[in-house]
Amino acid sequence: MPSKCRGCHCSTYCAILDMKLKVSNKIFFSQVEQLITQGETVTIAIKGNSMRPWLRDGQEKVILKAHTAENIKIGAIALFRYKGRHILHRIININGNNITFAGDGNIGIYEYGTMQDIIAVVKCIITPKGRIIECDSRIWRVKSRLWLATPLIVRRVILGIARRL
Repeated sequence: MPSKCRGCHCSTYCAILDMKLKVSNKIFFSQVEQLITQGETVTIAIKGNSMRPWLRDGQEKVILKAHTAENIKIGAIALFRYKGRHILHRIININGNNITFAGDGNIGIYEYGTMQDIIAVVKCIITPKGRIIECDSRIWRVKSRLWLATPLIVRRVILGIARRL
């Protein structure tokens, strides 16, 4: 069992902070799922570029919490199981029990799942400077809605510029 977090001051159990430890995804995410099921929050580092420009590989960390019917909504970022993998992407459509997910940095690529595939939702984001952005905050919700409303061609240009920075 991990010790209480001291690195990001989130008062949660952290799966990854600033230390580098190689663990298989299967073992890592089984521990994440176990902690979430026990009602804990878990902090993980972002791996990959599919959520650019808002979440960048090795830069931001996210604090995950258990999901409820109230926090499964369009625009929320969720950790979910998909074809034997664990993915952190935004919910872009809900149709009954069926959910469509997409990475902010993935243009025209979607994953499809159900409510049962969701493990957790992102409670907040920790920036490289240690600033905590609550995903329930008004500014984050507006930023998310604007991104989802931005035409795909404009997003493609923004992502192209962000990759070069």
